[in-house]
Amino acid sequence: MGGSETIYILGSGAVGLPLAAYLVSDGKHAVAVRTSRSDVPRGTITVSVRNGADDLRVPVETVSLSQLPHVDGMIAITAKSYANTSIAPELRSKAVGGPLVLLQNGVGVERAFLEAGFPRIYRCILYVTSQATAENAFAFRPITSSPIGIVKGNEPDLEKSVRALATSRFPFHPEKNIQRETWKKAIINSVFNSICPLLEVDNGIFVRDKAVASLAEEVVGECVTLTDRLSLGLTQAELMEQILRISKGSDGQLISTLQDIRNGRETEIEFLNLEIARVAASCQPKIDLPRTAFLGQMILARSRQRHAGRPS
Repeated sequence: MGGSETIYILGSGAVGLPLAAYLVSDGKHAVAVRTSRSDVPRGTITVSVRNGADDLRVPVETVSLSQLPHVDGMIAITAKSYANTSIAPELRSKAVGGPLVLLQNGVGVERAFLEAGFPRIYRCILYVTSQATAENAFAFRPITSSPIGIVKGNEPDLEKSVRALATSRFPFHPEKNIQRETWKKAIINSVFNSICPLLEVDNGIFVRDKAVASLAEEVVGECVTLTDRLSLGLTQAELMEQILRISKGSDGQLISTLQDIRNGRETEIEFLNLEIARVAASCQPKIDLPRTAFLGQMILARSRQRHAGRPS
């Protein structure tokens, strides 16, 4: 995959627009594709991304997915995972020529694309923090390089996809055991994206409050009961170490789920706590994850309440 090929980034939010800006800054052809709006003609916006002292402003081409007759390059999907069920059939109606890379967190996010029959699907686990500071402006920080692995496809195609997306400001690397990485990050997210929004605090809470850290440890312990059954080789100590490391490095940014709730938007909790609990309940014999499920149900209820009360 050469630098002249187009990379279509589906989802123009806190991950998609910084990714597009960094790719454009590296001389690659990236297009930010709106998936929630159908009325955006092809045009250009200025995207600003700040990471500490690094302040980038670049023009990024943007357009609605519905306005593209075909999608002839690589597709990076950064839209919220609940949108996949509508994105997958719309993409199938177009002449998709390249691989799909899902830059989304959670368990089962690839299901809609597998059911739609896409032949080349790769999965990325994001290790970044990003928050909108103004329209098309973001405070962005990579925590570490984000792994990409194979759902359907082959290793040479995976390597090309990684090279196409990676920049020094937003690094990626190929990962052979993406399933383990998927569950590891999903469990970590199930802690941050349920406890922090319910307490309305940033993710530094786990190093500031021992009682909250103990609750996180209980949730992680439940989830490890499931991952042991799935033979993924994850440990409670490993997961808690990463949770506390992320918490210690907190810069005060609010968890995306809390941002979504406050703005009356849907959350991705159904691909985190609730999907983890669903998988556990489907095991034979079934596994109960009461804390994980309850925290997820509370987030879902709060999200729906705020969404219902949002002015039309």
